[in-house]
Amino acid sequence: MDRIENLIRGLDPVRAERESADSQTEIITFPAEDGHQEYGPTMNTESSDSNHAGGTSDGSDAGDAFSDDRPVVVPLRRRRRTAVILAGAAAAAVVAGAVVVGGSLGADAPLPAATTDPTPSVEPTGEATADPSPSPEPTAEPSAEPSGVPTGPPADEGCRVQDVDRVVEQGSDFMSLTPFAADPSHYQVVGCTDDWMAMEITDAGFEANPQDGGNAWYYVARRVDGQWLVETAGHSTLTKWEFLPVVDGRTSQEMMDQQFIDVGIPVELRPELVGDGPSGSEPLQTHPLTELGVVFDTRSDWEVVPASQGVDLVNAEGTKVANLQHSSASGLGGVCSQDPVPWQELASVPVSVTVPGGAEVAARFTLRVFEGDPLLAAPSLIAADQPSSGESCMLYNVISGPETGLLALTTTFTLSPYERGSALEFNSMAEAEAYAASEEFAQLAAIADSITVTD
Repeated sequence: MDRIENLIRGLDPVRAERESADSQTEIITFPAEDGHQEYGPTMNTESSDSNHAGGTSDGSDAGDAFSDDRPVVVPLRRRRRTAVILAGAAAAAVVAGAVVVGGSLGADAPLPAATTDPTPSVEPTGEATADPSPSPEPTAEPSAEPSGVPTGPPADEGCRVQDVDRVVEQGSDFMSLTPFAADPSHYQVVGCTDDWMAMEITDAGFEANPQDGGNAWYYVARRVDGQWLVETAGHSTLTKWEFLPVVDGRTSQEMMDQQFIDVGIPVELRPELVGDGPSGSEPLQTHPLTELGVVFDTRSDWEVVPASQGVDLVNAEGTKVANLQHSSASGLGGVCSQDPVPWQELASVPVSVTVPGGAEVAARFTLRVFEGDPLLAAPSLIAADQPSSGESCMLYNVISGPETGLLALTTTFTLSPYERGSALEFNSMAEAEAYAASEEFAQLAAIADSITVTD
């Protein structure tokens, strides 16, 4: 702006006149059209003591009359300056015109060689844009080392059936896993430590899949790299207490301990995993009864007493707990005329009866209960295909078939809600369930599973 302002000031006659008051002047004459010289107006005022101020005349008519045609007086030092300024103004006008024309045409000025296009500036939006705060760098989670077995979460917590997987071998160098139980509610935990867990099938689970004979076993899982696994070989199963084989001179505890040794489970964990087993420490005793055509085992502190029908089984306390009968004849007859009463099976243990020739017949040892007050029930050996609930006025507690003949191990041959006879009485279903979980019931189931029919 300083150069433009100076240019404007240089072109102002009044300012030029004041600035040239003390400088030499030169009269510039402009030629008239008729060939005579005319004088333009002065650019500088005369001093107060000039001839015009004194009112005198130099004898010329031109000096006596008022005229605007006075010669233009320009200071000598300003003449060159004025010429320079006029030239500069003309050049500035040319440049300004070029800028206006160029701007209206939208043409960009060419850039010098070896230069790049300038980055276009962004028009302000009117609102201040806050500088974006730097986002925190994501923290990489440490990756867990992959285990040799692909399975669910990195560690199973607690002792739960639903966490157990079964190892399925697929070649020598690959294995896969599948859930151990399709329905975990069909199994229950018997015992558990930090690295071992024993499970067994429930009554409901056995009813849902009775053909597998699964409730004769404890299923043992081992924690491997935090995972509960049941392997296809080795420590996956143990024979339950009531189904242990009978070996003369050895107790049930010794037999169970041997299983732990064979499959590689520390023997000291046996009480925590499967309990102490039968309370009696005496070995089992085998009873060959040729007159009945059967052979079976009992605890050595139990007695076998002849009865009017078969033999009675008496426990260590001297109490009769069951009666065993056998006949080579088979077939059942007789009906009842009373109204049917609902009944149900509270416990069921799969067993097998060995028949002549060495074949085994599937059966089960149960506790069946009739509704009523009191509840009437009986432990009984029955065929595996018998129903587990229904309505009736009488139940036969016996196996009948051409291979087994008539074979009964029970407290009463027939169970009726209308006759107490030798049935067991319970005041509540809870009392009946407690008996089904007792040592006495387990011993009777073990005896049933040891029976061999010889004739």
